Amino acid sequence: MSDWNPPETAPKDRTILANVGYPWAVLACWSEYAQRWVVAELQGNIFEGKDDPSWIGEPEDELLGWMDLPSVKP
Repeated sequence: MSDWNPPETAPKDRTILANVGYPWAVLACWSEYAQRWVVAELQGNIFEGKDDPSWIGEPEDELLGWMDLPSVKP
């Protein structure tokens, strides 16, 4: 993966791709209320015998690095 930008330069006005110490990058945004970064995690569930994945938001104590989200071509 590319080099991460320093955490102190992370923009708090938009969603970013974040390094919070997991073996993979995650989506993150700043919570003005909680004064911390919140990440989106994919949660795997089974409901009535069928896959039922969902996204959950989890606060993180430390942002190790960040980068802009990649552009998506239409």
